[in-house]
Amino acid sequence: MVPDYEGGEFSDLASAKEDASESLRELVGRAIRSKQPDLPLAIEICDADGHLAAEVHIDTAIAQIARFSRDR
Repeated sequence: MVPDYEGGEFSDLASAKEDASESLRELVGRAIRSKQPDLPLAIEICDADGHLAAEVHIDTAIAQIARFSRDR
């Protein structure tokens, strides 16, 4: 896990999930292009107090990549 110490502020959890999903897609893409053996599997979303609020998993990111590629 690689922590993001700066984080971000979002109006709601749905916005934070969308941002995390986009970030995970980018991280997976970079890992695949660089032939890294370990793909990032998820991004954890924490609240301002550091408590886990949600997770975005790779299967969500991969499905979105597939839909984007198919729709082009």
